[in-house]
Amino acid sequence: MEQYVLDVETRFPVKLQVIKGQWKTPEEVREAIKSLHREKAISGVILVGAMPMHRFFMHEHANPNPVYFEDFELRFVDKNKDGVDDAYEGKPQLKLWVANIRASEKERDDDLPGLRRFFAKTHDYYTGKAVPELRTLFFSTDVSTTDWTGPGDWFKRRGGTRFSEPGDVTLLTGKACTHQAALEAFKKHSYSLTCVGVHSDETGHALADEDLMAHEIADFKTGSLITINHGCFTANWNKTEHDDNGPNCGLSWVFGKHLGQAAVAQVRSGGVGFDDLIYERLRVGDYLGKAYLPCKQAHEIEAHPGDHAPGDIVSGILMIGNPFLGLKPVKREINTRLVIKKAVYGDLANNTVVNVTQKVADWIEDSLTVEATAENFGDPANGIEKQLKVDYTLDGVDGTMLVEEGQLLKLRK
Repeated sequence: MEQYVLDVETRFPVKLQVIKGQWKTPEEVREAIKSLHREKAISGVILVGAMPMHRFFMHEHANPNPVYFEDFELRFVDKNKDGVDDAYEGKPQLKLWVANIRASEKERDDDLPGLRRFFAKTHDYYTGKAVPELRTLFFSTDVSTTDWTGPGDWFKRRGGTRFSEPGDVTLLTGKACTHQAALEAFKKHSYSLTCVGVHSDETGHALADEDLMAHEIADFKTGSLITINHGCFTANWNKTEHDDNGPNCGLSWVFGKHLGQAAVAQVRSGGVGFDDLIYERLRVGDYLGKAYLPCKQAHEIEAHPGDHAPGDIVSGILMIGNPFLGLKPVKREINTRLVIKKAVYGDLANNTVVNVTQKVADWIEDSLTVEATAENFGDPANGIEKQLKVDYTLDGVDGTMLVEEGQLLKLRK
């Protein structure tokens, strides 16, 4: 632990404080976090070992609930009096990020050997003994349609390919997303970033032909530094009664024999969205924990109104592993002919807009279409007809283009 603190403080503009204790309940952990935030304005927390987790009924099951620690002002309640909270009072306003360095699925087993192995490989990473290749990997069994350009385009739009050269992006999509292809991908290479966009459960990922199981992931010799898992239940180390048939997927991406350091994943049914917010923050130099917070906050705001089942007011997104990781975007040849100076999307007449300059510039550089839609840019003015306004310079001449909602931006290059 002392070496980890030294490694992090040497490389990131943060100060770590190690708090040791024998916390027996989630309430005790929460109170300790709240006190530290009030007295020392901490911005994040790493829970090391088998820390007691608050359980919350999310859609189908009582799952680990990180929001309990991330927003310690919410009051959680058990409406149906079954011993498990299923509602909260207030509006989620996350105060800090929380990472879980937890090597064991068992409730009271710290797995000290597993933690030692994990911190040893974080040191190997920080000192350059274990260096992931500047490659990115994407899994999806989905295919393109007449209305959708496909999962590969989806991944590119979220910025994952900014961390590798175009030729170093591996896309396993549709029928090509097979068990053997996944094993071969990790046999040949390691990755800086992997995005797993397939149906999943606590112990496996559903590929086109058969599942990639957690024990296989744990045995990878290469691995992925950061993994974004979009599938259901991946981070639920508690598991459910029908899926307790092997080790947990989320933990396997982080605590396996490979160089993997962190995973952002889901403890309940549902996916992980807003990962573009993570990529955007990593690109400007934030470490993973800091980059994760806006993604998690967006999820909780989205979940807050609730859905069709009790407990759907909690997103279930959780971070496992080392939050002090950075990804540097790959430098590319700058297009000096066309420069996107500013781009905004929304209700221009009332200045209810979002700044989308970086997205538009990236998509043009990657030769991707730029369509003025809320799906691409978010919805800053719900129910109002929106526009995309782009200020640019082409061959030294300034210009402005307005694109109506649903239309394509067309700039001559």
